[in-house]
Amino acid sequence: MYNIEDPFELMIDFVTKKKNPTILEFGVERGSSTKRFIDFAEKNSGKVFSIDITDCSKVNDSKIWKFLQTDDLKIDYVLDQFNEIKQNGADLIYIDSYHEASHVQKLISYYYAYLKKDGGIFVDDIDSFPLRLQKNIWSSIVSDLTLDAIKEFYYNNVDNCSLKIFHKGNGLAMIYKKNKFGTEPNRVKKIWNYKLLLKIFYPLLRKISRLLKSIFK
Repeated sequence: MYNIEDPFELMIDFVTKKKNPTILEFGVERGSSTKRFIDFAEKNSGKVFSIDITDCSKVNDSKIWKFLQTDDLKIDYVLDQFNEIKQNGADLIYIDSYHEASHVQKLISYYYAYLKKDGGIFVDDIDSFPLRLQKNIWSSIVSDLTLDAIKEFYYNNVDNCSLKIFHKGNGLAMIYKKNKFGTEPNRVKKIWNYKLLLKIFYPLLRKISRLLKSIFK
């Protein structure tokens, strides 16, 4: 049973069942999640690989932790430096770097092949509800668009993965991989999707339509 009271503990619950777990993390900043991943990995014969655009190498000195300062979209460079991920894959991939829809979608698409079978990709900050309470318009939109991007990836790969959305805190999405390590995701859109403008204007058009019908009936 997942502990949804703490999104981080949910990830730990997930990876606890893995033998010698390998964790790949995008986004370190002050290292709060990194330190907790390392603490878990040290107790379970695991390893943690972290990437950030800024130098976060002094966050921890654990021997089971490897840090790389780079753009996380530079997948060839990342895999050259993290050969173990390239050869054997990760059990858990945590995305908490640049919170922008296209960036998140690219990360999922690029690194999905390097996720082990029955592994999970977790994406933080996908629930706009707390931001709406604060009337933080821009961040709310970013969260909603990020969740839409995750859903689009899932819809295009529905036969090979599952998607769970947890709304505790700022929200957490989990993509669970069903197919084997090395399998590339489908990157071609398989489903029709309406345009954002239609999503915005359709309710207004419906109201106008009802008003006109009431006037001319």
